[in-house]
Amino acid sequence: MNDIYSTYKKNDISTSSPLKMVLMLYDGAITFLKKAVEFAEQGDIKNKNIYANKARDIIVEFNNSLNIQQGGEIAAKLRSLYFFMDRHLMISKWDNDIQGLNDVIDLLSNLREGWQDVYEQKMEIEAEYNANEYQAANIVA
Repeated sequence: MNDIYSTYKKNDISTSSPLKMVLMLYDGAITFLKKAVEFAEQGDIKNKNIYANKARDIIVEFNNSLNIQQGGEIAAKLRSLYFFMDRHLMISKWDNDIQGLNDVIDLLSNLREGWQDVYEQKMEIEAEYNANEYQAANIVA
């Protein structure tokens, strides 16, 4: 059963649009931080740090992938948020601050919602375009 899930997940990742990949990465970072919180609550500092670092890796990669010249003000604001989350995670890990981890989960969740809205709008536009193309093809035929 695990092999089927792994195969499905690999196919989902390899065939996803860049926007869908962004959503998956946000989901991953949020999931990792939730696990970090669980481990912190259990007093398992080692696993808390492992999962917090996995989330941090995603946040750092988001930051590294920003193109400030093309993205302008939005990219610059995202960069500030990613830097803030990175610092906040580091301090929260050092201080064993569960609330700090939850703060980053909240920020990531809000950003993910925004990306989800963009994804849904893109899907609506593509569906409308495809419907118009289909109608145009049937008129010509």
